Amino acid sequence: MKKVFRIFTVAVRALLLAAIALLLIYNIYTLIARYAYGRNIPTIFGFGCAVVETGSMEPSISAGDLIFIQEKEQYFVGDIITFFDSSHNEYVTHRIIFTSEQGYVTKGVANSGQDLFTVPQGAVVGKVIGVWSGGGSAVVFLQTPAGIFTLILSAAAVWGITTGVSFMICRVQKKGQDTSDISPNDPKSDEEA
Repeated sequence: MKKVFRIFTVAVRALLLAAIALLLIYNIYTLIARYAYGRNIPTIFGFGCAVVETGSMEPSISAGDLIFIQEKEQYFVGDIITFFDSSHNEYVTHRIIFTSEQGYVTKGVANSGQDLFTVPQGAVVGKVIGVWSGGGSAVVFLQTPAGIFTLILSAAAVWGITTGVSFMICRVQKKGQDTSDISPNDPKSDEEA
């Protein structure tokens, strides 16, 4: 039992440290990409994510959803893409309704008409390949000081709980060994009595 719990404790701690290390590396990469290279939606190996801020794609994608994006060589009619709209200095996620040599014509599902501009290929961040409904709210929270504090506090609590339970198991097992070492026929048990 002790060995199994020890393996479990080591595994939990290793996963916890790996998760914290990956978050730290990702945050450093994101800061460098945003401030040194001007990419507000940085990608790693062609994959990125973003939080949706408006309801222009409802009911498919709602405000507060987290979208997962993948860079592609080309995009087709029907693809939902995220692109940089330089006229409004913001990122937009809309569906392609028409393609041309100049780029893509897009439209938000909930919007009454198409966008009034053509999106050049170079402005496209990538195609939406997944949506985590409501996940964007969690990501936004984790980027705040309160969210970071909550994350650190949760990691410390998991670490402390595994340490406490491990200590209690060792103590119970040691106590069990102390009493099981003395048998009724043992001369030491007569001397102590």
